[in-house]
Amino acid sequence: MSISVACRYRGQVVHSRFAVGYVLPSWILVVVVACAAMRSTPTSATPPSIPTSDRIIRYSEDRQALSVKHKEPMSEFRNSRMQEFLRTQMMDLEAVDSKQLSGSEAVDFVLLRNELKYKIAKAKYDQARDQSVRQLLGCLVPLVKLLEQHEQTHAVDAKSTAELFVATSANIKKLIIELQNAAKSETVATESDSATALHAADSVTELLRSLDSLNRFYSGYNPLYSWWCALPYESVVKDCNALLAVLKQISGATDDPDQIIGHAIGDEMMLVELQHEMIPYTPAELIEIAEREFKWCDEQMATASRDLGFGDDWQSAMEWVKQKHVAPGDQPAMIHRLAAETIAFLKAGDMVTVPPLCEEVWRMEMMTPARQRINPFFLGGDTIIVSYPTDAMTHEEKLMSMRGNNEHFARATVHHELIPGHHLQLFSTKRYRPYRREFETPFWIEGWALYWEMLLWDKGFARSPEDRVGMLFWRKHRCARIIFSLGFQLGRMTPEQCVEYLIERVGHEPANASAEVRRSVMGGYPPLYQAAYMLGGLQIRALRAELVDSGKMTERDFHDAILREGPIPIAMVRAALTGQIDENPGAWRFADAPK
Repeated sequence: MSISVACRYRGQVVHSRFAVGYVLPSWILVVVVACAAMRSTPTSATPPSIPTSDRIIRYSEDRQALSVKHKEPMSEFRNSRMQEFLRTQMMDLEAVDSKQLSGSEAVDFVLLRNELKYKIAKAKYDQARDQSVRQLLGCLVPLVKLLEQHEQTHAVDAKSTAELFVATSANIKKLIIELQNAAKSETVATESDSATALHAADSVTELLRSLDSLNRFYSGYNPLYSWWCALPYESVVKDCNALLAVLKQISGATDDPDQIIGHAIGDEMMLVELQHEMIPYTPAELIEIAEREFKWCDEQMATASRDLGFGDDWQSAMEWVKQKHVAPGDQPAMIHRLAAETIAFLKAGDMVTVPPLCEEVWRMEMMTPARQRINPFFLGGDTIIVSYPTDAMTHEEKLMSMRGNNEHFARATVHHELIPGHHLQLFSTKRYRPYRREFETPFWIEGWALYWEMLLWDKGFARSPEDRVGMLFWRKHRCARIIFSLGFQLGRMTPEQCVEYLIERVGHEPANASAEVRRSVMGGYPPLYQAAYMLGGLQIRALRAELVDSGKMTERDFHDAILREGPIPIAMVRAALTGQIDENPGAWRFADAPK
């Protein structure tokens, strides 16, 4: 007969078996007694605390893993699983005693809580939108279930799958007839019908992509699948594409590559987006702020126009400046020169730290004609992507591209995209608190770059009236972005009205105005992205007045500190720099602060 002893030693469970009557060595008796004492002592139910930064990293990786695993369109399971994950994350976070946190730990806690609240609200919005699509496309739900099963088991009943394909094809044909008859009976589709049809079309496109992945997984590898499903699969794909064409027609989409079509998020979701970005203003108040900034731009533009000899005719002054572009092939050299001038200006004023490696490693690429249809101007980061005409463009397209990317417009664009703008930002976010990229916001990304346009204007970076016109063009453009993007997202302006607004109010070339609106509506940007340029810039300018103008921080320390906090809402940057973390950061009325 023997006895078994189990205890935990240095985190490991140790099992030992001894015969009865055997005299245990004294050291073993000590261990056994100690283990018994430990086992009798109640353990805390609260897990050991972990740094909030580690919690953010785990949340980010877990969320991404779930998003990749469960990606089937119109999937109820996918949405419910994500909501379950988010609720669990929130419960775990709420168990933390936030009063015991300080400094960056407290900032991280507020950031994660804010992000989880937003993601939960967004998941509910997506669930409601998907539900409306499922009601319209109920015949496709069996395909969604098939995709879910495949992702879970990676096994298939070939005959049943073929029968599912055949039955779904028949049901799709019936639905197409129903939709076409309904469209004929209604003279004009409602906005709600158009939005649902557009989202449904997106869902069918995603479904076709997922079905293709499933088919490639089994076809040729599973002989029964190939034998049973080859023709039924082709049939169901053909019918899905026919349904997709009908849905696009109902949504108002056409094959015209110049068409701009999208759907607004509406008032309710707009408030959720504003709360997530910690912007304590209504859309109407934000438009008032934009109009106020527009008024300043108009006054300055009139002054520059008079200095150029055009009186108050700013449109003629704008046309004069647009003609001052470099010859074909000379754009890269101009960008290098403008970048060097900006960096020298920053160093002379001791305005921000520019690491030598950051200055060394930026690169340049030329933008394709196709991409210029969405982005008519420069893009940036570690690589500045240059918009300029190619030999394949029409004569009119070449002229508009050169005029829209003239030297004086580019004087602001280059420093916006490189240093001190996006390149310096991205260089910093990869080296300081990189885990905070989970909270990346355009109010920090674009707001920082726009703030420098404002500051360099104040510092006299514009050398001539032409430079001032160029810088004011962009500043007016960012005012307009608030107005037309909010107008579209709230259903107050059509894409066509947005294009006309940019042409008449800012002075855009028609093709460039269309590309800007297309980018806003169809470019995959968040709803507040376009408004974030000016509003984020105003936030940083208000924070500068609070910390630099008051003498609490030097200009260089202020700018370096913002870069080291990472791409988070500016209200949270303020909380970190002022130590006012216990207050409600989202209540900061930055546009009401004295400048």
